[in-house]
Amino acid sequence: MTFRSRTPSRPTRRRTREMDSRRSIYTTLAFGLAVAAAVAILGGVVFAYWYSDHWAAVSTVNGQSISKDAVRDRAAVDLARYDRQIRTYGQLRSQGVITSDEYAALSSQVTTNETPSTLYGNALNELQNEAILGQYAGKNAISVTDAQVAAQIDQDATVPPMRHVKVIGVSPVPTAPATVPSSADTLDALTKAQGYLDSIKSGAKKWDDVATAAGNPTTSSSGVGGDFGLTTADGLGLDPDLVEAVFGLAKKDDITTIIKGSDGVYRFATVTEIVPTSKDSGWLDAIKSAASESAYRSAAHGAAIKQAIKDKVISQYVTGSTTQRKVQEIALSPGFGQPGDGDEVKVRLMVFAPKHSVSGAASVVPTDAAWTEAKDRAQAAVDRLKNDPSLFDAMAKDTKNNDDTNFASQGGEVPWLPQPLFGAGSSAQTGLGYATLAPELFKAGIADKSIIGPVQESTAGYVVAEYLGRRPAPGQRIADIALQVALGSDFGTFASTQSEASDAAGGGDMGWVSPYMLSKEMQDAIFATPVGQVSTIVVSSGQSADSTGAPVTKVTGYWLFKVGAEQKRVADAAQQKRLLKVVFPAWLGELYTTAKVTTDQAALTVLSTTTAAAASAT
Repeated sequence: MTFRSRTPSRPTRRRTREMDSRRSIYTTLAFGLAVAAAVAILGGVVFAYWYSDHWAAVSTVNGQSISKDAVRDRAAVDLARYDRQIRTYGQLRSQGVITSDEYAALSSQVTTNETPSTLYGNALNELQNEAILGQYAGKNAISVTDAQVAAQIDQDATVPPMRHVKVIGVSPVPTAPATVPSSADTLDALTKAQGYLDSIKSGAKKWDDVATAAGNPTTSSSGVGGDFGLTTADGLGLDPDLVEAVFGLAKKDDITTIIKGSDGVYRFATVTEIVPTSKDSGWLDAIKSAASESAYRSAAHGAAIKQAIKDKVISQYVTGSTTQRKVQEIALSPGFGQPGDGDEVKVRLMVFAPKHSVSGAASVVPTDAAWTEAKDRAQAAVDRLKNDPSLFDAMAKDTKNNDDTNFASQGGEVPWLPQPLFGAGSSAQTGLGYATLAPELFKAGIADKSIIGPVQESTAGYVVAEYLGRRPAPGQRIADIALQVALGSDFGTFASTQSEASDAAGGGDMGWVSPYMLSKEMQDAIFATPVGQVSTIVVSSGQSADSTGAPVTKVTGYWLFKVGAEQKRVADAAQQKRLLKVVFPAWLGELYTTAKVTTDQAALTVLSTTTAAAASAT
């Protein structure tokens, strides 16, 4: 059988048309899909860009995000507030309530906050703090009503009272080479401040003349020369007690009492102008016209929440019943050295300089007869003192006899100093420069009241010293006290004889200590100690600068606490007055510190710069 292949049939015209149509459909569909994909990609890019510019988090607070838009909105609200403030100050100037200089100073303070980096940084900080407080409020069932938010807006519209404040301060000056004032230095400062105050009140001297004589130690970056200008209570930047006293003065030119600040400076103040509180009737409309109303109400809600939390904290820790402890303390100052400097020695000094000039001694050649004359005078003084050491005080105060000017008025008495500070000192402190005398004072076995010298110091003269005693460094002394108390010695006796706190005479009795009354390190030690027991040693420290300006961590004090009793009690009136000033800031600081906050600083910088550039372009 023979097979033949069949000749393929030719496609008909109809079939050709069907294939062309199908091909066209596929092509169109493919093109459509490509266009859709391109649009989707473009849309994704646009959305991603929009999201990055608006919703992307610039910060997180315990996992809660703060978007760029939220920061923009808050910055706009703050800017509107600042503009309204400047307008209010302008009205006060026009009414003659404040001077043009005062207007310029107040406006300058506000415009500083309007710079983009500051504006956006502050806005983010406000939102972070509000997030922390909002989270706390949510966990503790704290809420605010619409009426409370409205009250906050009304408070925002209230222009606070202002006063033109002038301050005179006297700072205790450490006796060289010390860098920490002694009790005598502190008393001298108080006496001087009282003298200044009395001279003004009696009319013997004018305020500005006394301020010039006092020199006004630094009180605040805004209080140049002691003149703080026209300011609100919140803007004064002084200790709460002094701020309260200033805004409690009844009329212009009244003067406060002398108040010791937390920095140890004695201050009193006067007011030369009083601007009473007033109401800005157009406040809310002005804010709404320049910023988002919802963003402003959110800020007002945050402020109301903060006030509600503050009320709760005060109710709990100030006016409410809290667990308190009856405490005694032993406190030692850090001294003038640093840990590791070793024992301290107490002496009196006199210097017999060539040509009676300590400052010029280094320039007098060793062969000059003036050195021989100085040595003879020093030896004569030693001979007299060995016969009668009690003469040292009078001889040291006699400036015709004693050429030293640092300690002469105190009978030559030098504070307790470690060996390094008798010599050249360290990078952090300046010593006396008596490098030859220093090892003589720290020899073993020197009896009290021994007369040492004359010892030649080429940069000063011949030094004669009366040895008054030796003791361990503060860190060692507090450790020795802790050991003796642990072995059964009476805590109160050590407090009376060894403590340098103001309550030493009363056996170190601090009274009842409640939460947030003291620093966190002290509070933690006190409330961790069983009743009837003594705490571990508390060492406090702070930041300062060395002679090159580099930061240095320095010990600021040593403490031991004995807990005598524990009670659930309400603070007395004196305690409550003190607690009102310190509890909420301390509580709030602790809350902020425990929050986990992250900030995209680069994003914040871009946000502030791009927004500022856009604003300037318009």
